[in-house]
Amino acid sequence: MDHAVAVMDNSTTGTASELQVCAWLMRMGCEAYITWGNRKHVDIRMVHGTRTCTIDVKAVRGYSSWIINNAVASPSHFVVFVCYNDQFADPLHAPEVFVVPSEDISKVESTWGTQRRVMKNNIRAYQNAWNLMMTSD
Repeated sequence: MDHAVAVMDNSTTGTASELQVCAWLMRMGCEAYITWGNRKHVDIRMVHGTRTCTIDVKAVRGYSSWIINNAVASPSHFVVFVCYNDQFADPLHAPEVFVVPSEDISKVESTWGTQRRVMKNNIRAYQNAWNLMMTSD
């Protein structure tokens, strides 16, 4: 299948990823609500049974790392990292997904100059770890 490559900015990648994460959560039986806005700490609010969580979605079209300068550790808050491996424009490509409790970010982050980053190899243990959101506090 031949896919046209569109010129997209980071906001397009982020919005598409927030919608995708929201859809995955809904397919798993959760209530999921996107919090629209440009500069925000919480992208999605999720309810599963008696569990309520907030989620920050970080996405990259490439391979290696995410900037997490605004990531804040707090109970029942998660960061979902989405990696498209340079195949963002291919709707048949399933991205890699890593579900990290925000309180674990300090264990997996690196600093590059003034930026806090998470490298994909440091979060392999969290790949598809949706169950972390589904368990109670």
